[in-house]
Amino acid sequence: MTDRPPVLHVGWMPRAVAALARAGADVTCAVAPRDAAAARGSDAVSRTVVVPDPVSAQHVLAGLARDGLPLKAFTAICSVLEYCIVPAQILDDLRRATPRNPGDPAGAGGRPRAPQMLAMRDKALQKTLVRRAGLPVADCTVTEHPETIRTPPAGPRTVLKPLDGGGARNTFLITGRQSLDAAVTALRADGAGPWLLEEYIPGTEFQVDGIVRDGHLRVLSVSRYVQNLIKVHDGAVVAHIVLPPARHTALYTATRALTSAALKALAYPDGPFHLEMFQDGERLVFGECAARVGGGRTDDVVRLAFGVDLREEWARTVLGRPSTLTEEPAHAPDAVFAGMNLPAPPGTVRSIPSHEQTLARPGVVHAAIEVAPGDLMPDITLASHLRAGLAVVRGTTETQTETRVKDLAHWFCTHTVCEPHPPAAPAPRAAR
Repeated sequence: MTDRPPVLHVGWMPRAVAALARAGADVTCAVAPRDAAAARGSDAVSRTVVVPDPVSAQHVLAGLARDGLPLKAFTAICSVLEYCIVPAQILDDLRRATPRNPGDPAGAGGRPRAPQMLAMRDKALQKTLVRRAGLPVADCTVTEHPETIRTPPAGPRTVLKPLDGGGARNTFLITGRQSLDAAVTALRADGAGPWLLEEYIPGTEFQVDGIVRDGHLRVLSVSRYVQNLIKVHDGAVVAHIVLPPARHTALYTATRALTSAALKALAYPDGPFHLEMFQDGERLVFGECAARVGGGRTDDVVRLAFGVDLREEWARTVLGRPSTLTEEPAHAPDAVFAGMNLPAPPGTVRSIPSHEQTLARPGVVHAAIEVAPGDLMPDITLASHLRAGLAVVRGTTETQTETRVKDLAHWFCTHTVCEPHPPAAPAPRAAR
């Protein structure tokens, strides 16, 4: 027997699982077959349950049943993966409603939390709740079929996106008939739906990360995107620069108010959050918010900038332990950090800068190269999570850090050699 609390993590995320293990949890992972070997080889994982798709609560339930693991065997069920968060919460609700002993009353675990977690995923529901709270947010409507928006939008610019997407994938800026037709064609090929048609908000886009406990913000980090994320489709650099609070007092004050009100409207009182907002003139406009640690090594950037490990704080939340933070964390003096994707051209990788070469570039304090010669490099203009690797860059000013980010992106891309993919062969016509 072990005195470590048994926790089920849905999906494979090595850094999150390691944080749970460091916090003392006995971790079981429900993973897809492609991740089974990595999970079984991890010292942080005690048991691996292989399922067809961990995004499906049904698949996870079936996998646990096959392995003889009832939901009540766990003290918590969780996930930090965008598409697994709601299924994990559904399973945790079922766990809390399941009597641990034959004589225990069912439903002793309190109200279901899945509806609140769903509000952190579905963009239409999220914007409705935030709007009801009186916060500035884009006007939007749900469309079931692309054909229903065949007429150009009334406004000069509109955004069309999936209801629960991520990384700006299948997100289109509509400026008129031509761009609308292209978006409709792409979405029809994708086959999913419904979609969200929303007002385009101009201005600068920001990334807001932190920890909320008992409804109070314990950590707040505000980062400015080097270029708004929707511009990834035009080849923009995907990078965010953490803004020192002492140099942006008014922005942090306004962001704290917006974030606190938004999290209250979404009924999300505990855990990590990753929020996006826009500064349109003098006002801040809510974009969207996720119940997870931000991607792209956001955890490393926040740790370097504020001395706080977001994943450790998340693990304490999962285990029902209080935060270790007793006061607002201070920003590192005379340092401005940025997290960024390392870009590369699409095709089969023939050569790519090494980890050591990348670390040797000005200001680089962390680098992770994720592809190797022989790998297929996707077209990074399709979504903001597509990349050849990640880096964390440091400077003494925001201007210097941004310059280093752009220089690193240009150097890495131009020093990566890829053999272009051959054009796809046309599909054979079906016999008539």
